[in-house]
Amino acid sequence: MILSRSKPASESRSSTASSSVKKNFPELEDFLLKRDYVGALTMLEFLKHEGNKDVWCDVWSAWCWFHLGDYQRAADAYVKVREHNKIDERIADNIEMDIAVCYFYLGMYKESQEAAEKAPTCTLKNRLQFHLAHKLNDEEGLMRTHAALRDIPEDQLSLASVHYLRAHYQEAIDVYKKLLLERRSYMALNVYVALCYYKLDYYDVSQEVLGVYLAQHPTSTVAGNLKACNLFRLYNGKAAENELKLISSDQHTFGQDLVKHNLVVFRNGEGALKTLPGLVDVVPEARLNLAGYRLRNREPLEARVLLEPLHPTSPLHYILRAVVAVRIYNDTSDDEQMKLAQQSFHLVGSSASECDTIPGRQCMASSYFLAGHFEEVLVYLNSIKSFFVNDDTFNFNYAQAKVATGFYREAEECLLAIQDENMRSSFTYLACLCRCHVMNKDAHLAWQICANSAGTPDSFALLQLVANDSYRMGQFLVAAKCFHMLDRLDGGPEMWEGLRGAVCGCAQAAAANKPGAAAELRDALALLKGPRAHPRADHVVRPIAKWAQQNRIPI
Repeated sequence: MILSRSKPASESRSSTASSSVKKNFPELEDFLLKRDYVGALTMLEFLKHEGNKDVWCDVWSAWCWFHLGDYQRAADAYVKVREHNKIDERIADNIEMDIAVCYFYLGMYKESQEAAEKAPTCTLKNRLQFHLAHKLNDEEGLMRTHAALRDIPEDQLSLASVHYLRAHYQEAIDVYKKLLLERRSYMALNVYVALCYYKLDYYDVSQEVLGVYLAQHPTSTVAGNLKACNLFRLYNGKAAENELKLISSDQHTFGQDLVKHNLVVFRNGEGALKTLPGLVDVVPEARLNLAGYRLRNREPLEARVLLEPLHPTSPLHYILRAVVAVRIYNDTSDDEQMKLAQQSFHLVGSSASECDTIPGRQCMASSYFLAGHFEEVLVYLNSIKSFFVNDDTFNFNYAQAKVATGFYREAEECLLAIQDENMRSSFTYLACLCRCHVMNKDAHLAWQICANSAGTPDSFALLQLVANDSYRMGQFLVAAKCFHMLDRLDGGPEMWEGLRGAVCGCAQAAAANKPGAAAELRDALALLKGPRAHPRADHVVRPIAKWAQQNRIPI
């Protein structure tokens, strides 16, 4: 058999080698199927370098730039194709549509609208105009293009996305779930559903739905970012940051602005002034988060400048506007600002999409709080209390509502649980805690707070509060101490009258043989003696001392 061979060995080897090279040399389609757009662009550049002048090389290059998220380069490439001399009319029409889509992703909505009008009528054009109408606040155009949507996946996805953008999250979920039932292979729908649940504050449900997609596509930038956001809400910024670091910064351009923005949020505002200003109007939340950063740094006017250019379209925007108004009211006492704050909080809390969410109930509580309706405040705060067990801000507001409604023991527990030193040193905190101590028959603790606050700007107001509350609750020794201090600071007649009445109250308690009343009377009378005693103090001390001597009460 070997002797019968007729094919030369060299020819066989050459043919085999050539076949092997041809077999192993990748095609453009291989890169596209693997979503390796950088590899595809490299191959297209190689083909151009080798002298391939086919217009389709430029078309595919633009397509790859678009899918890498570099929409400007994609638009430039499509414009170059449009100006090509050897392009047929069918391609030219499609190119107009592609350019319009690129402009849309670049936020150039007017330019996108003009380019879309040049394109022939098609379902993609209607979908794009549907989104443009939403972006340009063209309600008439939105209704017209909405009516032209058909019951096909692409149109229904556009409908769901606009529902999402208009904060109609449940309606969006209904559309996505219907599509998932019909087309289970559309795995990305799980990401959209998870995003809606995230917006509804169901972070654990969002994480569960998201896991279905991440199991098959663990390197997804969008899914990885959403997982990080869920971890931030469920745990803390450190856990979220660790997840976000898994998204390689040099993997591709798409989503990197979002990653930079979220890293600032996860780090509690670190680097906000360096990163967020450049992302304003690029990442929708950047403007709002920058305004929030300004608020936290006590710059309400700067926050208002950031919020004013846009009409509020999201709950967060209304909430920030309300907080800014409250801050400005505190500084200026402008009643219009208080009215604006109440209206903004109430608008969010009463809306159909937010009324059953945690932020929605917080907003209703805030609206009633500003209006002074504290019974209603407690109705809303009690419904979400379990979600804020160790939250200092929640406990502070909850305690104030409890104080205003007379639940002093519960209010005291909430106040003592607060760890934030800035809150603990504020006048409102000290005033509420003093009132709770007095109302809970621990006026001596309130007096200790007053003593520790001596020399501060709030000391006079605290003394007045404790003096009057203690007098009203029959804790006359503490009332006497406070009025004595106030008399030395102010010298007004009402301070002396309060001191005189408190000392007489101690005498009355001693006359009633209350336990420890004699010792308190002795301490109270000591306040009326000495070189700096009030000129009329002797008129109080002498009759009380005479009565005590007659009744053998040691003072």
